[in-house]
Amino acid sequence: MAASPTPLRARAAAGAPLRVLGIDPGTLRLGYGVVEVGNQLGSARGHLRYVECGVISASPRDPRPTRLAEIGRGLRDILIELRPDAVAMEEAFFGKNVQSTLALGEARGVAIFVAAEHGLTVSGYAPAKVKQSVVGHGRATKEQIGYLVRALLSLRRVPEPDAADALAIAICHARAAVVPHALRRRA
Repeated sequence: MAASPTPLRARAAAGAPLRVLGIDPGTLRLGYGVVEVGNQLGSARGHLRYVECGVISASPRDPRPTRLAEIGRGLRDILIELRPDAVAMEEAFFGKNVQSTLALGEARGVAIFVAAEHGLTVSGYAPAKVKQSVVGHGRATKEQIGYLVRALLSLRRVPEPDAADALAIAICHARAAVVPHALRRRA
């Protein structure tokens, strides 16, 4: 017995545009980027349309719990305003600084919690996978990511780094999870 398609894939199969929120987590700065993906005739990978991007910032003078609450409130506002269908976030990576790794995990936890409040699950992508999807190789620099995000979405200028990373995550998710399923259905 075949599994029923997820609501996201069912919408893709029906040709409805899907809104994907990409999140680049942090305890001081959380980058976000929203793209819409739809399948238009003649488009091999689906059509990507820029919706919005930015950074939710918290004061470095505040204690971490206060910063996390501020970032959570900002993300909640973004979800209410932009109404994404899917959320994608960079997976945690293990750095040499244990405190930084723990702080990143806390920021990811806040984002996952806020998404869950809105009935959304979060898909995770390794940093190298995001870079591969957008730039073509897994060792891309922040400058390369910004430049390619600008080109792929026909933006007038390169977004600030955290927002560009979030848009890259949204693009990666659109390419990996949504578009291939819709294209298989047409074949």
